[in-house]
Amino acid sequence: MLIGAVTSALVVGYLAGLLSFKVKARWCPRCGATTSDLARQAAGRA
Repeated sequence: MLIGAVTSALVVGYLAGLLSFKVKARWCPRCGATTSDLARQAAGRA
């Protein structure tokens, strides 16, 4: 029983970490713009 609870907690924590990383990756750390906006701007300049 305890092993199942610990394993479940680890899986939930791991998935939450993956989700938060993807959410952080959407924003530029310098200017705060979304990375999809920055990709569009770079494509327009090329």
